[in-house]
Amino acid sequence: MANPKVRKDLLVKVERAYEHIIYLNAEILRFTVQGHPYETFHEDDLNRGERTYYLRVLKEIPPQFSALIGDIAQNLRSSLDHLAWHLVKSSPVTPKARDSDIYFPIFETAREYRTKKMRKIRGMTDAAIKAIDSIEPYYRPDGPGPGIGQGARLFWLHEINRLDKHRLLVPTWTIMVSHTIMRTKRVEMADVIRAALGNNPGPVFVAANAVTSGPLKDGSKLLTLPISEVEENMTFNVRISLGEPKWVCGKDVSTTLAAMHKSVEKIMISFDDEGLL
Repeated sequence: MANPKVRKDLLVKVERAYEHIIYLNAEILRFTVQGHPYETFHEDDLNRGERTYYLRVLKEIPPQFSALIGDIAQNLRSSLDHLAWHLVKSSPVTPKARDSDIYFPIFETAREYRTKKMRKIRGMTDAAIKAIDSIEPYYRPDGPGPGIGQGARLFWLHEINRLDKHRLLVPTWTIMVSHTIMRTKRVEMADVIRAALGNNPGPVFVAANAVTSGPLKDGSKLLTLPISEVEENMTFNVRISLGEPKWVCGKDVSTTLAAMHKSVEKIMISFDDEGLL
């Protein structure tokens, strides 16, 4: 996981976050696969020749998942702040930021970053500041359009951590991600499916388009199909996603947290490789 060369005291919380992620992934797997928290049921409209599928929620998402998400975010965000503290305190540059102001700078926009960063990192060497600049720790770069920057994951982390500190729990959702392929599509794609999965591929799934906006609840509508398109055993795959903040709403919990962890660990290793630690 972590690079053994990097100062151990700066990696403690990064490693702790990784342990929490592994544990959370195991708990999510236990809940979704072994716990059988969901069923589906359907209703037919014979006049229209359609079948509509709905979700039946048998078990709610455990609140412990939200607590673990908060712990992971806190460990990762704190590790970045510890890095900033080290870069300020170990530097010969003066004057320095007040102790209460030292944080790793993460902002929503590039403009905010440029105008507000120095209050948090005053006293770092020019090399350390340039290294942080190169990370682009903000969500939206300058320029037109709704594009996001390479530091988006850090901003997501910052916002999840901020939410966790000011609210009771980070909300989690259930969303549908895929379902069994329709009969016509299976026939159309028979050669492709055979080439990819062999002669006995078993169930084949396609990405789902959201029918119900927001989180799935008991009785939420999943899909309406012509009855002629329905496979014998229609299956719907759902996942646990983040419900807030808005920038990560609907994103898979496990993969999003893993990506944040990777980003923070990469920063630690790169600062060490550049001789800044």
